[in-house]
Amino acid sequence: MTDDRDLRFKRNCNWENPAVCQACGDINYEDIYTDEKTGKFYCPQCGQRVRFGGSEFPMGRSYQTPGCPINLITARASFLISLVSWSDTVGVLPTAQCLLDESMFYFEVRQFILSERAEAEDEMSPKE
Repeated sequence: MTDDRDLRFKRNCNWENPAVCQACGDINYEDIYTDEKTGKFYCPQCGQRVRFGGSEFPMGRSYQTPGCPINLITARASFLISLVSWSDTVGVLPTAQCLLDESMFYFEVRQFILSERAEAEDEMSPKE
């Protein structure tokens, strides 16, 4: 059975695992170069590709994170994403009141989340 600490290390949940360059050794995340077009990580000294073990998470075709993506967003953002997903799945607004009683904040957040979701789905869909 795998220990939870091992999984947290492999996933780089705390983003403290160094990148490894075969020529230069360990490199801190803050020091690496990230190619904006491919999202791949490169050594700032020799230019070779660096890896974060098994903890690189692709996010679409042009971006990846060197650690658990949940650390990129706040607990509030995670809650709001879950709330919008729940609302869309169930087909109701998050309160028992009518549409006009909803705050404008909820609809702004919903519009932003759905826009980002559509962009991610478009980016991840197969192209002809």
